[in-house]
Amino acid sequence: MKFKPDSPQEQEKMLDLRTTPIPEMGEETREKFEKKEWRDIPITEPTTHEPKLLEVIPNRFNSGKAMAWPAYYKTVAEENENDRKPKGFGELAQAIEGKIQTSPFVKVRTEIKEKLDRAQNILDQNIDTSNFQLVVVDGYRRIDVQRELFNTYYNYLDREQPGTSKEELITMARKMVSEAPKDSEILRKSPPPHSTGGAVDVVLVYKNKIDTSSDYWLQEAMVPFGAKFDEMMDPTYRDKRSETTFYEKELRKGTLNEEEREALENRRILYNVLTEVGFSNYFTEFWHYDFGNQFNAAATGKPSAKFGFAGGIEDNGHIAEDLGAEKAAFENYKASHDPEEAERVKYHFGL
Repeated sequence: MKFKPDSPQEQEKMLDLRTTPIPEMGEETREKFEKKEWRDIPITEPTTHEPKLLEVIPNRFNSGKAMAWPAYYKTVAEENENDRKPKGFGELAQAIEGKIQTSPFVKVRTEIKEKLDRAQNILDQNIDTSNFQLVVVDGYRRIDVQRELFNTYYNYLDREQPGTSKEELITMARKMVSEAPKDSEILRKSPPPHSTGGAVDVVLVYKNKIDTSSDYWLQEAMVPFGAKFDEMMDPTYRDKRSETTFYEKELRKGTLNEEEREALENRRILYNVLTEVGFSNYFTEFWHYDFGNQFNAAATGKPSAKFGFAGGIEDNGHIAEDLGAEKAAFENYKASHDPEEAERVKYHFGL
C-alpha cells in the first residue's frame, strides 16, 4: 500500500529524502575520527558486571518495522558440502568464513530499535520510498567477532601492500574496522562502536524482493548503492566507493552516469531518513550509523556519550555478554534434532 502526503509541506519533506545532498563532514570533525580523538569522549553510563539489555530485531518482514538479516552469520541449513556459495553478506563476512561464528540475531539498544522503526515509518509514508525496507545487517558485536574482523582486514592490507610498516597498516585498518582493545580498562573507556549496541549497519532493500526462505536473498534485494556492503577489498576501488559522499563528489565533477545517479539517490534516502530520526553517519561507510555512543558524540559535537560497552566486565576483567536469545534458539533447534548433531553445529548459534 502506498501513502500520499497530506499537505504540500509533507510532500516537500518526502521529496527531500531523495534530493537533499549528503553534507561533507567538517574538517575538524573528520580529524576527531582520523586521530581517534573520539576515544577520549567521556561515557556517562557506568560499566557493570552484568551486560546491558539489548533488543532483538526480528529476521522477518513486519509492516512499519525495521527488520534484520545478520551479515556475519551462516545458518545451519547451509552446512552442505555441495553448497559453494560465499557465506555471509559483504566482503568481510566472506573473508572470515570458517574462522568465527556470530549470532543468528542482530541486537541493539531499545532506543536504537525505536529509532529504526520510526525511520521505516517515514519510508512507508513516502509514496516514492514505500517499497523500501530497512534491513539491519549488524548491531551489537561481540568482542571476539570485532577482533577477528579487524585482524582479517589488517592481514588483507598486509598481503596487498607488502613493505608497509605495522603502524601504517594499523592506521589503514582502523579507518574501516575499529580495533578491539585487549585491556578491559580501555574497553570501559572506549569500546568499539558496535560493541556499545548503539551502532548499526543498515541497507535498503526492495520489499517485493524479500525472501527469507533463501539464505542469499539480501544480495539480490538490496537497492543499488554503487558499492557492495562492507566494500573495502575491491580490486579497483578498495574502500573508496564506500565513503558516504563518494557519489556526491562525482556529481560535482559532472561524471555520473544513470546507474551512479540512482546509487547517489539511494544513499541520500538512507542518510536522510536515518539522520532525520537522530542517527549520525560514519563518513567512510555509507551503511554505518550511530546514536548514543562515542562515534555519535564526535560526529554531532556532544560533550559526552550515553552508551558504553554493552557487555559486562567483571572485576577480574572477564567479559560477560548476554547470549540468552542465542541459547534459546539453540535449545529450540536441539528439541527437533538429534542431540549429538545439535551439539556438533552449536557454533552456528554463536555459542
